[in-house]
Amino acid sequence: MRVNIAYSVELEDVLENVQHIFLKSEESLRNKAEHYTRILMDKYTDENLGEVLKTIDEYKAAMAKFDLKLSEINNILIGYYQMKYQPQAQEREPEVTTPIPEPTIEEDSAEEVEVDFNE
Repeated sequence: MRVNIAYSVELEDVLENVQHIFLKSEESLRNKAEHYTRILMDKYTDENLGEVLKTIDEYKAAMAKFDLKLSEINNILIGYYQMKYQPQAQEREPEVTTPIPEPTIEEDSAEEVEVDFNE
């Protein structure tokens, strides 16, 4: 299960922190990729097919985890850029909300229900 955690850093420390997150994630993926590649470069046989399939699944999961981390980094950097270079835009632009439509009942589709509470 994944959970979000939040912590604050000074604005001038954001880039350094984000780069640290990237480097740590990239190193982890690279180490796993080297391991998986060694297994997947061997000849595929009926005897090692289970290991090959398991390795492919693990490789895909590692890449998906790295992709998620890149998305998180991207979102942080977008926020950083907006905070640093477009602060007046945040103050001017009102929050846009989408109204939730009220449910409607069409007369043709409404059913009449009789309830007798005396029974």
